[in-house]
Amino acid sequence: MSPAEVFVSRRGASIGFGRGLSIYQVGDFKTSDNVRLRYHVRGNGPPILACQGGPANISDTLANVLGPLEDAYTLVYHDYRGSGKSEVAPSATYTYERIADDLDELRVHLGYERVGVLAHSMGGFIGLNYALRHLESCAGMVLVGTTPTGKPGKIVGPALRALGLTRTAKALGMAVWYVAAWSWRSESKEKQSARYAAMAVTQEGLPAVRDKVKAANQGLPAPNDNVPQLEQMFARTDLTGRLHEIRCAALVLYGQRDAVMGAGGQMLMQGLPNAKRVCLPRIGHEPFIENPNEAFPPVREFLATLQY
Repeated sequence: MSPAEVFVSRRGASIGFGRGLSIYQVGDFKTSDNVRLRYHVRGNGPPILACQGGPANISDTLANVLGPLEDAYTLVYHDYRGSGKSEVAPSATYTYERIADDLDELRVHLGYERVGVLAHSMGGFIGLNYALRHLESCAGMVLVGTTPTGKPGKIVGPALRALGLTRTAKALGMAVWYVAAWSWRSESKEKQSARYAAMAVTQEGLPAVRDKVKAANQGLPAPNDNVPQLEQMFARTDLTGRLHEIRCAALVLYGQRDAVMGAGGQMLMQGLPNAKRVCLPRIGHEPFIENPNEAFPPVREFLATLQY
């Protein structure tokens, strides 16, 4: 394990553990199966483990939009095994369960007894697995634009109903275009972008915010080693039958225009025994980018109720 770099700066008064001290820490640690993972810690106050979406993503993307929470909470990010600045691992370990265990090992490494979890998009599978596997350490969860299942038989019908005819036709057109123009080509960043284009249509915000979202996600998709395995797992994952086991408090937040994750959000509400829902009108898959003034207040209100 290489030593962490720690930077501490004085800020104004804030709620939480730090009493005005803000921490910025970058480091790495070795997991129990000897994989080096890169992490960074930012902010001040009770710890929140952040789970970015993906699979072709890195932790910096989510960190760049959650800055407004750093005055009252310590945000902990890490690049999943096989992604970003973390090490490549055996492909069999690229599972949501193993990444959830990595998350708990990072918690222990940093010395936190209990944590909150904030998970976005595919990161929801990791956050939900964390709560299922490490519930005693989970004070509560914020599930943003995510779903408990990626199985087509469960998610496609509700998503299409939420999408409407015009956007359904557009998404189907993008899917057909991918099959005809890209499916037969060797894997590349351009092919990944084409593969994700149909899903992006189901998630897009209003035209006025699309350039803003695109700029925030500049550099994606990332060429992560774990992409094939996590893509395949997405379509096989179904946690709906286990949601009742998650007793901690949860906030389910999603945009009205985020068709797949809106359908998933309703499933989360049906299964989680202690959950609150916030649906943001006229918002797509990136609420913290599209309209932070609406997205952050309910998150702050919820996090303030967690007991550490």
